[in-house]
Formats: sequence, structure tokens, C-alpha cells
Amino acid sequence: MAIFFESLGWLGTCAFLLSYYMLIKEKWMSTQPIYHWFNISGSVLFILNGLYYGAWAVVFVNLAWGCIAFYGLIKSKER
Repeated sequence: MAIFFESLGWLGTCAFLLSYYMLIKEKWMSTQPIYHWFNISGSVLFILNGLYYGAWAVVFVNLAWGCIAFYGLIKSKER
């Protein structure tokens, strides 16, 4: 079971890095839903990883990150 949750953490890492890379390369904009979806996905994956390992700081920061990304997603739909 540990390898499953470790894999979720690595997938979350990839989601965060890809979203940031695409933002810096100006392929995505911070106002686009895809940017927010990748951040939300990364957050959820890290939350699951953190819960499994009992890493409460990881859970907290990713819960906050996911909420911010969700807010950004809502704002992007209003435009």
C-alpha cells in the first residue's frame, strides 16, 4: 500500500511542476482553468499522500493550495 501512496505523491509533484512550467513558458495563463485543475489535482494527490504518512504540514499546505486553486478556477469561469 505504501507504494501506491508514494506514487500519488510523485504524481502530485508532476502536476505541480507541469503547471508551473507551462505558466513560465506562457503556454498556460493563470486565468485558464487547466492551470487551476492541475494545481487542484496536485493538491488532492499530496493530501492523500500526506494523510497516509501522517505529514500534517503537507496536508495543511496542500489543502490551502487546493482551496486557492479552486477559487482561481471559479474566478476563471466568471471571465
